[in-house]
Amino acid sequence: MLTFYFSPGACSMCPHIALEEAGAKFEAKPISLAKGQHKAPEFLKINPNGQVPTLVVDGKPLTENLAILLWIAEQYPQAKLLPSDPWERIQAISYLARLTSDVHKSFGPLFRPQAFVSDEKAREDFVKNVRGIVADRMAGLDARLAGKDYALGQFSAVDCYLYVFFAWASYLGFDTAKWPNYAKHFERMNARPAVQRLQAREKEAQTLLNAA
Repeated sequence: MLTFYFSPGACSMCPHIALEEAGAKFEAKPISLAKGQHKAPEFLKINPNGQVPTLVVDGKPLTENLAILLWIAEQYPQAKLLPSDPWERIQAISYLARLTSDVHKSFGPLFRPQAFVSDEKAREDFVKNVRGIVADRMAGLDARLAGKDYALGQFSAVDCYLYVFFAWASYLGFDTAKWPNYAKHFERMNARPAVQRLQAREKEAQTLLNAA
């Protein structure tokens, strides 16, 4: 029994896509970050960190994108979310670690700059500097995608994570045309049935959360 806690538009899109690609059967439970549902006592009992994504496997919670992706890849090998060759597999995990520890982290201040800088005037410079860092990271990812349909040559868990960052950059008003390789990757991802199922579920979930 799998229960997946997610929030529309959040980084939970990453393992959400992986679950869909794997053909996993799971119960999807949306959480509104805007309404603070991730801090509710009942959710904190499941994930004391108060974060999404959270995948509950037979009553046991698993947190953090990297760990959830690895679990899905191990449990559903037919989906080929990670390479089978040991060296290529560890290189893919290295790629994922870079995404979760550096690229993902760089976006955080843009969604909640007030949590990092309280002074409004100083916050403007802070956001400008952070946007520069994010643009640099995105340019690096764009370069890695040159000449490739997918990050590792064929679809993998890495592409699930890459999808999140381009979606965020678009939402935050970055000039994504500067990253043509990444833009094509995003279009390719949007054409995948698993991503389309994700989008439909997130749209439905957002409607329900807004009405609650």
